[in-house]
Amino acid sequence: MNTLFVACHKFDSSCGDSWSSYIESSGFHHIQEIVSTDIMLCPSLIDTLIDEDWHFNIQADYRTHLFHDYQYLKRRIGYDSSRHNILALTERPTQNPAPIDGFEFCGYDILDSGDSYSVLVNCGGFPSIYTADDLNQLGLVDDLERVTKIAETIREDYPDDDHCYDCRVLGIARYTIAS
Repeated sequence: MNTLFVACHKFDSSCGDSWSSYIESSGFHHIQEIVSTDIMLCPSLIDTLIDEDWHFNIQADYRTHLFHDYQYLKRRIGYDSSRHNILALTERPTQNPAPIDGFEFCGYDILDSGDSYSVLVNCGGFPSIYTADDLNQLGLVDDLERVTKIAETIREDYPDDDHCYDCRVLGIARYTIAS
């Protein structure tokens, strides 16, 4: 399993009214922060590529905001742990991701078919498939078997939904060394 890295804006109580509105509308009152690659809630910090990025980023499938080298990414964004997350991503994991020095495993997300939105925290919810109790304080699922079952059920029950027909599990670890 290849590990990819992305730098995202944090989405938590420091975001003020947008956070309060999100918590009220979602009903996820126990969540302390959303740790995700969701482009609306936690957008990438890389919105314009520079020449040097092409030595370190993924150059396929519209994923140029993903990188192979988190140290480069950390320098590139001027990492600030109070405002940014650098995430290590494991796509479609079949086992718990191997630990990475300097990163703490946060849990599993389910990305929509376009790799843009978190099906768990930003697609309206699927209460017949999972509930807030399945999510940890970071808006992720702790258990690989459970999140895999959630994703399979969503794909089976909503095959015509653009977000769901090819949704996939993503393991997420967060860089934990302060800037």
